[in-house]
Amino acid sequence: MNDENNRQYLIEVGERLRSVRLLMGITQKQAAEATGISQSFLSSLERGQKSACTAQIISLIRYYKVPYGMIFGSEKQDFHLSEFPSPTKSDISLDLLYSLVDKSRSDALLAGTNNCLKLMVYVIFRTLYRENPKNSEKLFKLGYDEAVEAVMNIITAAPENMGKFIRECRSINASRFELTPERNAELRAFIAECEFMLSSTNKTYREPGTF
Repeated sequence: MNDENNRQYLIEVGERLRSVRLLMGITQKQAAEATGISQSFLSSLERGQKSACTAQIISLIRYYKVPYGMIFGSEKQDFHLSEFPSPTKSDISLDLLYSLVDKSRSDALLAGTNNCLKLMVYVIFRTLYRENPKNSEKLFKLGYDEAVEAVMNIITAAPENMGKFIRECRSINASRFELTPERNAELRAFIAECEFMLSSTNKTYREPGTF
């Protein structure tokens, strides 16, 4: 392998490591601490600026729980970003979302996205949990109404804050926020489903037996 091919291989391996980490919702700091690799070295490795020994890459692969071929490549198959595992592979809406977030190459934007989603899940969890009279509210430090109000305040402010962050962050190129043509059908179906729910909100929530 000549120098140019070696350089290209390092870049490909780095991009694959980074894509897996982001889609698994893992920060560089978490991956570095879990594998004993410094965060600065991991950052350089993901950018293809440094090479790592096989043992270091294998430790990352084992931590991310992905096949070796996804990182090292395969003569029979070249893995693409869409084939990398994600925490929500069965949910096309989140798969589409993380496909866009990955293009930002920003751990901060990934963390913000994850936190917004976690808070919405938290509200739904608490709502379901409290319906069972056997469950104790002692598990929570915040009262239900207080928690829901706080989450709604954060979620309401999130779009403006996220947009401002993207515009002011020099390392993020917003022109990259677009899906590949082959995913357009999935995107259109997702948008249609959401907008149908939004346009039907008043009717839906007034009908008994629906939510």
